[in-house]
Amino acid sequence: MIDLVVAVPAHNERSLIGACLQSVRAAVEHARRAGAVRHATVAVALHRCTDDTGEQAAAALADSDVDSVLWTVPERLTVGGVRTRLVEAAAAGLDGQTWVFSTDADTVVPVDWVTATLQQGLTRRAELVLGLVDLSDWRADAAAHQAYEALLAAGQTETGHAHAYAANLAIRLGAFRRVGGFPELEHGEEHGLAAACRAAGLLVVSTRHPRVRTSARMPGRADHGLGHLLSELARGAESA
Repeated sequence: MIDLVVAVPAHNERSLIGACLQSVRAAVEHARRAGAVRHATVAVALHRCTDDTGEQAAAALADSDVDSVLWTVPERLTVGGVRTRLVEAAAAGLDGQTWVFSTDADTVVPVDWVTATLQQGLTRRAELVLGLVDLSDWRADAAAHQAYEALLAAGQTETGHAHAYAANLAIRLGAFRRVGGFPELEHGEEHGLAAACRAAGLLVVSTRHPRVRTSARMPGRADHGLGHLLSELARGAESA
């Protein structure tokens, strides 16, 4: 069985963090019942929060046999830096065979997120597994939705896809440490992680399932992240 760390960065996410962590908790508990996971820790980085995100996170993780870590980060860091430091804090003392799952505080994962992703990683002997993201409540017109679907379709391959989302990926801890974790970037840290793994000769695979659902808010929290892309697509559709 596998040991597991789930890393979730959060910045003022009081309205969304509860649903996120409840879904993560359900996925971890499902994996434990299935015998796929032995020990699990859900780690949340409270990055410069000025609301009660921490209290909401603690409530969502209470009364569970899944361990949790709430790490307060008062200083400004890049999102890549937050993710890496969070994993380092939660995975201290764990061996390289541990798997690290990454998602976002505005994301809801399916109940088979852990089991199905682990199956992909272990059966394909991969070090990094990249999943896909569906949008939740994107208030844009049909042309914008079509443009986004075209972008997704353009990245499809015979065995998976060419996309990367920090809201839906998993990496073996040994590989994470070998490449130094997520790069210190304000956006695109998941692409940087994938590129570093490939450069190190590590096997990176992609999968169409399971998919997570993430907020389609515009603008997003990260400059040039998913929210920025959606804003650009929406503006392009309006001006067409």
